[in-house]
Amino acid sequence: MVKLERIYRRTEAGSKAWATKDCALPEGHLRILGLIQGETHWDVMRTLLRCHVDFQRLADLEAQGLIASEAAASVHDLDFTGSFAFRAAA
Repeated sequence: MVKLERIYRRTEAGSKAWATKDCALPEGHLRILGLIQGETHWDVMRTLLRCHVDFQRLADLEAQGLIASEAAASVHDLDFTGSFAFRAAA
């Protein structure tokens, strides 16, 4: 199962598989490797992935060590609201 609020990136092995268009990987897996540019937020991946099968492919790529993910932190906040500090009026 795909983990929400994650940041995905290609591993060295994933970058090599993408660069060489590794014929051992199904076309759908290669397409997803190509979608991941640097650190890619889950919300971006969700928009780019076409169907439920793609979500499984994302999990498969992570299990194979071709991509890695980490929990999204406030620095990854796409709408930047996490960095606002609200102050009560004096």
